[in-house]
Amino acid sequence: MQPILVAYATTEGQTRKIAEFIAERLRIRGHRVDLVDTATPAAQQVGAAYQAAIVGGSLHQQRHQRSLEHFLKDNRVWLGAMPLALFSVSLAAALDDMDSRLEARRLLDELADDCGLKPRVVRCIAGALKYTQYDYLKRQMMRMIARHYDRPTDSSKDVEYTDWADVESFVDEFLEAACIPGSATSA
Repeated sequence: MQPILVAYATTEGQTRKIAEFIAERLRIRGHRVDLVDTATPAAQQVGAAYQAAIVGGSLHQQRHQRSLEHFLKDNRVWLGAMPLALFSVSLAAALDDMDSRLEARRLLDELADDCGLKPRVVRCIAGALKYTQYDYLKRQMMRMIARHYDRPTDSSKDVEYTDWADVESFVDEFLEAACIPGSATSA
């Protein structure tokens, strides 16, 4: 059986953590998985040798990483010929503010459209405030935004909003939509 590709782009590491979780959930369900960071030379070696792909990145200032956009555009032909899922990681997905969540979804749909792809499943996933990794200016800006949304502002520690049960549900939803055995509902 061909492996499933999990490709990701990350800025502070939360998207990598989510991609690793997705890969592990696929392995638990009996699948071989290749995990690839789109910003590394390994991403240029990836080809059409997969039965399916789950690809994602994080959203910062209303943009996904350039390496993610390039990866999707450069590989659109073979990605478009197989079952594909896209995910986007952002703080907007963690907010109760429906407008912010809808904007995050619109930007993910726009990424798919701009790359000429029609994923079977898409998911906006809540990210994390990585205060300990931000420079001084970004830390202050993120504290101000967090305060506005009544979120934790203690910059001495990171705050994770990722709903891991939702990420696992995303994996199962994709496996089912792609008719790939191994989802929790088909197991």
